[in-house]
Order: sequence, then structure tokens, then C-alpha cells
Amino acid sequence: MSSSAVTSSDRQSARSARRRDYLYWGIILIGLACLYPLQVRFDATFHTNRTVEETLYIRSGETVRRLSFGFDGLVSDLYWIRTVQYFGRKLSGGLTDKGTVDFSRLSKDDMPLLEPMLNITTTVDPNFVAAYRTGAIFLAEFDYDAALALLRKGIAVQTDRRTLFRLWSDYGAICWRAKRYEECAEAYQRASELALSANDRDWTAVMVGAAKTRGGDRRTSYLLFQRLRDEAEHEGARLGAEWRIQQLISLDERDFFAQLIALFRQTYQRNPANFAELYPLVVAHRHKAYDTLGRPLALFREDFATRYSRYDRVPLDPSGAPYRYDPIRGCVGLSTSSRVARDQEEPCPAEPSQNDRIH
Repeated sequence: MSSSAVTSSDRQSARSARRRDYLYWGIILIGLACLYPLQVRFDATFHTNRTVEETLYIRSGETVRRLSFGFDGLVSDLYWIRTVQYFGRKLSGGLTDKGTVDFSRLSKDDMPLLEPMLNITTTVDPNFVAAYRTGAIFLAEFDYDAALALLRKGIAVQTDRRTLFRLWSDYGAICWRAKRYEECAEAYQRASELALSANDRDWTAVMVGAAKTRGGDRRTSYLLFQRLRDEAEHEGARLGAEWRIQQLISLDERDFFAQLIALFRQTYQRNPANFAELYPLVVAHRHKAYDTLGRPLALFREDFATRYSRYDRVPLDPSGAPYRYDPIRGCVGLSTSSRVARDQEEPCPAEPSQNDRIH
């Protein structure tokens, strides 16, 4: 073969290779050019489908269970994954500039499918404990009734004692957030009865007493905390009970101060200016000071000299900090240095400082 023929063949191969290269690059450039409008089209379709999903959703858990053809565990897992994704996606509507979620920006109407998706998940697999517990936490951000209903649904079908303990504990926690203290106390009482360990029994018993305190049943709270203190198997539980008893004593002491202030106001048509002005009434009536159980209050009896030792006649609360008196409102409250529990609505809350008013 002549050299001219070889050269001609090489040129043709090179031209063919260049044409293929041009073709490939052309396809790539056309693809890149089409990528943006395709993405816009995809996003529009995605959002349209998302709307269709929220309007054409199968809401019957029994229907889904029948259609699972025995694959209940797999189907419930898939629905649970979708529920978590749905919740996470909806949370983006409450994101702040700092990347945190402000739940005040969201409402039940922002997540119309959350409750039915959780009901489907737990109907398909009634033993899906995580769906009950975590799902109730999701729902509690917007709808306490729905959260508690989901937990009751789980409680009704469970037989395992530890699982029931956890579900009742979760129920009590949500009732506490919802300020349903009587229901909260009942839930923690159920949990305490199901507890398998002394530690679980102790802390749920503490919560029973705390709920009753916040609900106004002070007498029952006294009895519960005293029993817990006397029978506690852990030092932490005993100290926690003592702390709650201290809170109850302080509430009784402040109630007695309120009676004396009312008596002063009835006599002088004004509030006492300070504790020193109230002191003569304290001395005259301290033998009438009793707690909720009818026992003499130590502040006005055996501890009177110690807790009234200040020159300005400001009494000390059970933690050793001075009580705070508000002459405008005529009420006694806890000072900022007090270690008395104040996890409830204070009967005499401190006025906000100037800085608090500014900010």
C-alpha cells in the first residue's frame, strides 16, 4: 500500500474522530441548556403532585392494612418514613434566620396529613411503639388532644409492662405541657404502678405530687411527697421529695401572710409598707399558723426566732433566703436568691426589671 493511501486514510479517521467529538460536546451543551427549563418544569410538577397528594390521600388505616397483603411491617415502615419526611418538610415553614424552628409560626392547619398518617402507621402495625411515642411528640406541638388520643390508642393494644410504662409517662408529660394537671397526675400514677425499677417508681411518684401541687390539691401532694421521702430507695428521689415539701411549706406560709395582710388592710385601709409594719400582727396571730395538713408552721413556731432574726423583720423562706414583699399589690413572693421550687404560676410574681421592659 502506498504512503499516500495511508495518509488519506489517517486523515479520514481523524476527521471522523473530530466529528464524534463535536457531536458529543454538542449533546452535552444542549443537555446543559435544557437542564434549567427541565428543572423548572420538574419543580412545578413536584409541587402540583404534592398538592394532589394532600387532597387524594387514603385516610383509612384499615384499608391500607388490607392492601398490604400481609406485609404489615414493611408498609408501616414506609408510612412512618413518609410521616417523618412530611413533618420535616413542613417544619421548614417555621425556620428562623438562625436555622432554628419557631413553632409559633406553625399551626395544625399547616400539617393536615400528620394525624392521619400517624393513624395509618399505627393501624397497619399496632405494635409500632416508636410511631406512638415520637408521633405524639410531633402532634403535641400543635394539637394536645390528637397527641393524647394517639397514646391512648397505643396503650389500648399494648401488653408489655415496660412499653405501657413509657406510654403512660409520655401521656403524663404531654398533659403537663397542656396544664391538664389532674389528668397528668392520673397518668403518672398509672406509670408508677407499672414501674419495673425503684428509680422509675420514684420519679413518676414525684411527678404525681408535682401535678397535684400545680392542680391545687396541696393536701394530697403533701402526703405523696412525705411518703416518697420516707420510702425512697435513692437519695436523689428523697432530696427531690424534700424539695417539693419545702415548696408546699412556702406556699402555706405565703397564704398565712396573705391573711395577715388582708387583716392589716381591713384595719388601716391600706397595705403595710413593709414586713416591719406587718410584724406586730405576725406576733399577735402566729399561734394560728397551720399548714394544709393542720400542723403548726415552723416559721411561726419553733423556727420563729431564727427565721425572723433580720433587723428589718424580713422573714426567711424554707431555703434560708428572704421573702420578697410587694407593698403595691400587698403580696409576699420568693426572692431571686430563693432555692424554693417555683415551677408553677407564682401567686406574687416579681415585677419585670427595667431591662426586661426594654427588651
